[in-house]
Amino acid sequence: MTHVRIDRLQRAARHGGYALPHFLGATTEMVVAQIKAAEDCASPLALGFAPEVFHMVPLDHSLPMIVNAARRAHVPVATQLEHGHDFDTVLRAIQLGVSSVMFDGSHLPYEENVAQTREIVRVAHAFDVAVEGELGQVGGSAVTDAPATQSLFTEPDDVADFVARTGVDTLAISFGNVHGPYRGRPQLDTERVRRIAALVDTPLVMHGGSGLAAADYRAAIEAGITNIHFYTSIASGVWGHLHQAVCDTRHTPVYHEMVGWTMDHFYRETVHVFEMLGSTGHAGGIDPFEVVPEW
Repeated sequence: MTHVRIDRLQRAARHGGYALPHFLGATTEMVVAQIKAAEDCASPLALGFAPEVFHMVPLDHSLPMIVNAARRAHVPVATQLEHGHDFDTVLRAIQLGVSSVMFDGSHLPYEENVAQTREIVRVAHAFDVAVEGELGQVGGSAVTDAPATQSLFTEPDDVADFVARTGVDTLAISFGNVHGPYRGRPQLDTERVRRIAALVDTPLVMHGGSGLAAADYRAAIEAGITNIHFYTSIASGVWGHLHQAVCDTRHTPVYHEMVGWTMDHFYRETVHVFEMLGSTGHAGGIDPFEVVPEW
C-alpha cells in the first residue's frame, strides 16, 4: 500500500460510508505527523499542496517531499496539487510525481472552464494522474491577508454536462462550504449535494471542512461527499499548543523541540479528523496493487 490516485480512495470511501481526509502537506512536520497518524489509525489519507497558501515554500521542494513520503507509507496515500490555476503549474506538478492534480477553473466563464479542464484531463490521464475540477465557486480564504472570495453554489443542472465534456475524475462543488474560517453559522445545502450525487457517479469533494460540527460532516457524507479538506482549524491551533508547551518547559526551547511539539499537535488533530469522518480502520480495504507508477 503506497502512492495511489485520489479518485480510487474517494470511490472506496463512498462505498464504505466514510470520507477521505485531505490535509495540506507543505512542511515536513505536517507530512510526517499526518502519515504517522494514518498508519496508527489504519486510515487512508490525501495530502495536498496549495501554492497560494504556502507561497513561501517552492513547489519543487514541497511536492517531491510529499510524494516521497507517500511512496514509503504503510497506508494508501494520495498526493495532489490543490487549486492549480494554470497549465504550467499543473504540468510541473505532474512532472514532480503527484498522483492527482486539481485544476480550479471556477473563476472562469463556464465554457472556458470546460475547455481548460478538458485539456488538463487529456494531459494528466496520459500519465495516469487523476484530475479534480471545480464547478461553482467555493468562497472564503485560508490566507488571512487575502480578500475572501464570494461563493457561487454549484448548479446541479450543469454537473452532468461538465463531467461528460471534461472527463474529470473528481469534482469539487460549492454548497455553503467556504475556505478558511466560517463567518456566522454554517449553512450547508446538503440537499444540493444529494441532487448532484444522483446525477453523476463522479466522487464529490468538499473544500473548506474546518470548524464544522461533527453532525455537519456526517450529513455531508450521507448526502454524497467522499473527500473533505482540512487546514485552517488545525493550523490555527498550533500557536496555542506551542505557547503552552513553552510555558511548561523550564528552559528556552531550541528549534527541534518546537518541531516536535508542532508534530504532536498535527498528529493529535489528524487522529481527531479520522474519527469524525469515519475513516479509521479502512486502509485495509484499498486494493494495494492499484498504485501510481513512478515516471
